Amino acid sequence: MRVRDALGPLFSDEDFTTGEFEDMYADLGRPGISPALLAMVTVLQFLHNLSDRDAAVAVADRISWKYALGLELGDTGFDASVLCEFRARLAAGDRADALLTLMLERLKAAGLVRAGGRQRTDSTHVLACVRRLNRIECLGEALRAALEEIARTSPAFIVPLLREGWDERYGRKVETGRLLRRRNASAVKLAEQIGADGRSLTDAIDTDPDAAWMNGLAQVQILRELWDQHYENTATGRLRYRDTEELPPSAERVRSPHDVEARYSTKGRPGADSVEWTGSKAHLTESCDEDLPSLVTDVHTTVATEPDVTAVTPVQDRLIARGLKPGEHLTDSGYPSGANIGACLERGITLVAPVTVRTGRGARENTFTPKDFPVDWRAGTTRCPAGATSISMRPMKDGLVRVAFSRVDCRPCPIRARCTTAAPHLGRVLEIHPEPIHTARTRMQAEQDTPRWREAYRARAGIEGTVSQAVRGPGLRRSRYRGLAKTHLQNVLIGMAVNIRRLGAHFDTTTRPSRRPTRIHSLCTQHGIATAA
Repeated sequence: MRVRDALGPLFSDEDFTTGEFEDMYADLGRPGISPALLAMVTVLQFLHNLSDRDAAVAVADRISWKYALGLELGDTGFDASVLCEFRARLAAGDRADALLTLMLERLKAAGLVRAGGRQRTDSTHVLACVRRLNRIECLGEALRAALEEIARTSPAFIVPLLREGWDERYGRKVETGRLLRRRNASAVKLAEQIGADGRSLTDAIDTDPDAAWMNGLAQVQILRELWDQHYENTATGRLRYRDTEELPPSAERVRSPHDVEARYSTKGRPGADSVEWTGSKAHLTESCDEDLPSLVTDVHTTVATEPDVTAVTPVQDRLIARGLKPGEHLTDSGYPSGANIGACLERGITLVAPVTVRTGRGARENTFTPKDFPVDWRAGTTRCPAGATSISMRPMKDGLVRVAFSRVDCRPCPIRARCTTAAPHLGRVLEIHPEPIHTARTRMQAEQDTPRWREAYRARAGIEGTVSQAVRGPGLRRSRYRGLAKTHLQNVLIGMAVNIRRLGAHFDTTTRPSRRPTRIHSLCTQHGIATAA
């Protein structure tokens, strides 16, 4: 209600007729419910973490919602199914990001966000809307889903394939705890049996010309993909269940037939602090200027296996497109890389993040790293810790610069053991970034040990509170929907809901009464021994 009083409506119906929303609704037919109204209802729904039905009820009976939405008191609202259809329209293309852009344009016009300030980014894991499956359960569920999809339209095609045991295995959800409960049950034999059953289905489809259309069914395509990943055709024509080491990498492996974009990933060091999950990853970016409220300015969603370092460029591209280019971009150590540092230099953005000082073989072997070798870019030479000068500096195909030292200098060097583990007849060779990136990286490494840099970097910690607020309230860490597009839409709506919550606190001018002191504190104050606040 305070946001409505201060800023007025955040969306208008005209916003949904241009740009990314131009084809969202057909020009012909009966006019639908106001998209501006549905957009605000959807944001409020995630603000309070409500289901579609509860959100529709709230529109009809909550006076605060009616005020915020500009509805008459007697308005009876709409059916809950409208919200599902509206989200399906928003999930197409880049409409989710465009909706956040609309909100930020209003906030920018009101002076609540601006370009050139500080912004910070962090990520968190998002669990997929599927149960976690082991390999056998994933294969069994894929076959069950394909059978269900075919039986829905062509049950007669399935009847000749039915065999004894199919009802136990595929009549309900596949659980190895149930199927391997019998004495002498073997997991490998069960996997081989599921593989044979799946192959009988695909062979029946391939041999029947009238069933060729079934290859276009989504679950049949997933079934074939999973069989290619987990089984191998032997010379005898049988299927061999692959060992774990033979499976494709986690970034390519399907973890559930019900959400083919969900991936398994881990983060953190092995042990109590490590996290493993199946799903995706959400990156939240917010402004952090001291004189303005901290508001979410971008939401980026990736598959779970994609490292944080890949998010810097797309996040900054969207911020620039929205006219919110940051002067300083604060991240943790997972985001900076040579390419990102170079891209930030070109954009005029200062990337404030801890840079790993020792990496690669030098870190593992406790030898000198590239930072220990001063470079004279004008002369095209590099000096080693012992004082020797390089004999060549030449660019490589991957964009790095290869620096080589003479074996005449390296062979008798007294500190050779601390410099290289190469064969005695070889000189030291190292690879460094081109001049702009190498210079910026070296400067960042030197600055991060200064008190001034540490004081500035303290502002990054605030994004942890934003992630916590998005998790505890709207439920960011659990996806309601399947598929990366719908999950991204949910993440964007949660980011907008966080903005509404913070704007409400920003516009709240109510003076909060101070907390009543305890009796012990009052006694200590009376006798002059109270601790200063």
